[in-house]
Amino acid sequence: MPKFTVVISDRSEHDAGCRKNRVYWWLASKIGGYGELCLYWFLREYFGAGSVQLIRPSELLDRVTPLVTDYLMVGVPTRLNQQHMLGVKCTRVILYDSSDHHGINFLYSDEKFLLTLTDCCLKHYRDRRWQLPMRIGLLPVKRPPINRLHRKLKTRAGSTVLQLSQRPYDVGFVARPTGDVRENIRCRWWIELVENAPELRRWGGLVGREKWREEFPEASVPDSCWMKRKKVRFSEYFDGLLQSKVALAPAGYAPWTFRHYEAIYAGCMLVTEDLSPFEFLVPIPEQSRVQVGEGESLTEGVRRAIQLGEGEPSRLLEAREELDRWMSLGRYSQRCSHTLERFMEGLSE
Repeated sequence: MPKFTVVISDRSEHDAGCRKNRVYWWLASKIGGYGELCLYWFLREYFGAGSVQLIRPSELLDRVTPLVTDYLMVGVPTRLNQQHMLGVKCTRVILYDSSDHHGINFLYSDEKFLLTLTDCCLKHYRDRRWQLPMRIGLLPVKRPPINRLHRKLKTRAGSTVLQLSQRPYDVGFVARPTGDVRENIRCRWWIELVENAPELRRWGGLVGREKWREEFPEASVPDSCWMKRKKVRFSEYFDGLLQSKVALAPAGYAPWTFRHYEAIYAGCMLVTEDLSPFEFLVPIPEQSRVQVGEGESLTEGVRRAIQLGEGEPSRLLEAREELDRWMSLGRYSQRCSHTLERFMEGLSE
């Protein structure tokens, strides 16, 4: 009997077409086809492959024998209803929402029915200001088994961390723009540095297809802000961080981003938005972080981060040591028991 049964959300036609095939999802679980499988990968790491099974909602309807499991973990949004649950025997039902939706992304789900099954939902982040009908536990961030950061850190180049005073660039950042430029903090931050702090040596810029540049004309985003490339390979991106004193980590669609951890592993100071209202499964160390609140100067935040990092190099080492309590070279590991304990606390009644 599996301890955990993960029922993947049926959004994006995950239960239709070629995705009805069990082989499809077996391959996806092996090579990292979907970030939505993060919970499945996490549980396999800590409890073993035999303790976790991955199924789709329709498979609950097709079963001949009852499904017996300790935890039934249901991805939302979902069309799961009372009929799906007739052949299920479980100790606990837990919902999980792997989207970047603010709050719980029920969409077409039968919310009333789901609330009769459980009072707990897992999210990538928890906002202390939320007032929701359910308790919010912490979901592992999206990272597939084929972990590029882990592989990079195992190489000699990835483990070579220069002191900040030896790095040729003051600030490093690569991102695709998201949304309208007036609301896009990625664009606004990079534009501010380009226009207001030309003395700061920059690595990176905005990347994307030509359609991005058409949507963000030079009148709103200067040509010097673009790298004029569709994308940057991860190896090049991480090498750029290794050469930068400060890494920018503005939010995209959600406050969490794996950039936080990548910057710390690269030995950078980290400049973020105000993260004080949020909690994550892997806490972001405060030693190497400078927060820029709404209306505050990003340029001054970057300069302060450089000053702190160069003046107190121990901050960067302490942040890396703190992160090593929760992750092993950028991935979840049985050796990091704090992460599992924090995750399980979110499941407790």
